[in-house]
Amino acid sequence: MKTKTVLLCWLLVAGAVLACQVPVFRFALERWPADQFELLVTSRGPLKGELQEKLVELHKTLAADSNAINLRLQHVDLDTLTEAERISLPALDHAGEEPTLILMPPESWKTGEPVWVGEATAGNLAGMLDSPLRQRCGEHLVKGASAVWVLVECGDPEKDRKAREMMEAGVKEAGKVLELPEGIIRREDLNKDYINIDPDNILRSDIPLEISFLSEVVSRDDPAEALFLPMLVEPEMLALAEPLIVPIFGRGRTFGPMAASQATVELIVGANEYLCGACSCQVKEGNPGYDLLFNRNWDAILMAEKITADSEIIQRNLEVVTFNPGKKSVAAAAPEGSGYKNLLIGLVVFNLVAFGVLGLLAFGVLGYLRYRNRAAS
Repeated sequence: MKTKTVLLCWLLVAGAVLACQVPVFRFALERWPADQFELLVTSRGPLKGELQEKLVELHKTLAADSNAINLRLQHVDLDTLTEAERISLPALDHAGEEPTLILMPPESWKTGEPVWVGEATAGNLAGMLDSPLRQRCGEHLVKGASAVWVLVECGDPEKDRKAREMMEAGVKEAGKVLELPEGIIRREDLNKDYINIDPDNILRSDIPLEISFLSEVVSRDDPAEALFLPMLVEPEMLALAEPLIVPIFGRGRTFGPMAASQATVELIVGANEYLCGACSCQVKEGNPGYDLLFNRNWDAILMAEKITADSEIIQRNLEVVTFNPGKKSVAAAAPEGSGYKNLLIGLVVFNLVAFGVLGLLAFGVLGYLRYRNRAAS
């Protein structure tokens, strides 16, 4: 599934160049919508009972707000399925004679294999959509945690103990040595006077901004997480007889698991350094990691304001908006008039696009060079 890319993600997270000053973990939380999973529910004939009631409820929730859960839902009646419809849904190869749940990953996972296939019951549906670990991680993230580090225990007390000590040591060290980038504009500081303002550096929610790493521990055999663990960790990794370490940040995003025997305090600090560093590539797909399924309406919880050329903060501070700190502001030198105001707005939008593209290119080049140098050493 994602195994080949996980180690590369962990190696690339330290390679970054400055674009906007908002740290990666906060940029991901406020500005990167979670990629959507697809849930296919198959049956022969109509569904009945509690499962049908839960599916109707889920359908209404998604119809009212597609951002309520990063999930698309589709019921397929195999008895009325046309050949064309069957061809268009290759995931139906996994359907059974009895009602079946087939959870397909986002396209960004780059795999056509389902995350989970099993009996379609109300209990399995509930466990797929949410779980205690996801609830705890979600609460940590929306309260300001930079990342939540999860230890997936293997069941060997000694191995689990050593892995937990090492993970917590890495998290603790990161909290000591890492600092937030300078130049971030917090919501409570919007009314202060500035020499210049880069719109990319304005936080979009009132969640406290701080360096804060938390940890969680989950048993590999925890029945409450039986449907979440296959999303979090590939089956081949779950089969390893050793603990796994997985960071979760943003809106339920992760670099993927690493076996505790390969992880070190330095590697954990390095991963956290990437998360706390200025976001070098604002394009989500240009950053390492993949999204998990969270039953959480992030937009509604965060109440994040999208910053555009028409935003109040930009309109109120047109004379100091610039993308070139240290240079004289275009607006400061411009005479008053609607023509110049429109020109400035155009420059803001143009630079938003330009810096995103340049950040993507720079991240790719530096990431490759860092990886090549590490491989050579």
